[in-house]
Amino acid sequence: MSPGLARRQLGPAQLHGCTLVLRPPRFSDFAQWRRLRLHDRKLIEPFWHSSPLTWAERHTERHWVREVLETRAFAREGKRLATVIEIDGRFAGQVEIGSIDPQLRQGEMGIWIDAALARHGFGGLAAGLILDFGFDTLGLERIIAPISPANIAAAAGAMEMGFVPEARMAQHFDVGGQRTDHLLYAVTRAELPPKGFTDMWLERMLDRDDEPPRLGIPILYETPGTAAVLGVSARFRAGQLRRAVQRVLPAVPVSLPLPGYPRARLRSPLVSTGPRSPEGLLFHLEVDGRKAGEARLLDLDLFDRHARMQIRADPARADDGVRLAATRALLDHAVHGLGLFRVYSAIPAGDTESAAVAARAGLLEEGIMRSYIGLDGSRGDHALWAVTAGGEHRA
Repeated sequence: MSPGLARRQLGPAQLHGCTLVLRPPRFSDFAQWRRLRLHDRKLIEPFWHSSPLTWAERHTERHWVREVLETRAFAREGKRLATVIEIDGRFAGQVEIGSIDPQLRQGEMGIWIDAALARHGFGGLAAGLILDFGFDTLGLERIIAPISPANIAAAAGAMEMGFVPEARMAQHFDVGGQRTDHLLYAVTRAELPPKGFTDMWLERMLDRDDEPPRLGIPILYETPGTAAVLGVSARFRAGQLRRAVQRVLPAVPVSLPLPGYPRARLRSPLVSTGPRSPEGLLFHLEVDGRKAGEARLLDLDLFDRHARMQIRADPARADDGVRLAATRALLDHAVHGLGLFRVYSAIPAGDTESAAVAARAGLLEEGIMRSYIGLDGSRGDHALWAVTAGGEHRA
């Protein structure tokens, strides 16, 4: 990941006589960001993460300052490329690739655009620019897009860009005031258009007889007040320091008994990683005091309350019964110990034994993820299995 990612600009690209660029957000974008978000509330809020705050309260100077600071911090860490869609000098929306995982070589795309411009092809052009960057520069193999089944326009736009529906993820996000299912869409490197997504989209636009949009007079940029910038910046840096300390401090040792197997347990190592560590939470699977495998909770998202689960077991020391007990113990710890709502796992499409263990532990198969990098580092089709809090474990 380039250290200059936080300053990266993509484009320019021309459409309908207008110039579109993707650039990093600035504090001075606040007024236009707030105006568009409040104006298009009915189109955005039902599919945005839930909050006890009103829509207006979520679009203050302080919220925008924090978003800009988070964008810069995540870009420096190589976790997120978030950009502003600028058309002829006007703030017109945002598009990003977030949740960048260098091991899985996967990222997650999200986009919103001024409703007045949404039907003129600018959203597709912005998506094309960032998709090309994700595959060509970031070296990703998969870019995903979780979309609510109710968001028909977003689903249609994703499929028009080449995204393929792969799975229905049960209660994946808390949006619009409740946890809802989301459809998992993905595009892989194998599906790259010959000349890239941007050129593909521009060629497609040549066949459409669209009337050029009326952008009107550019709105003046307005920088948030000094007090807001300084206050939010101080709290943000304090939070960064606190999280950095939490990442290096050893986690509290955890030992999880395996019901029905008194001589087996999941135990965190003496120097254990914490929930915020990139390595996730690691547990050793022990049978008769000897290591027989390991289990991890990865990609822990304590905001959306979900995580990815991995379990390895030496079949010579841990049979399917021990694997099943270890899976159940890890799920119980995730839900009751960490407060997670959803835990999922990727199982190679032909691994029927692991799929049987997952099914008996209460996970349900949700679909097939293509070109996914698994435990052994090889890329191929993997079944997505998941369980949500309150789901019953099957015997």
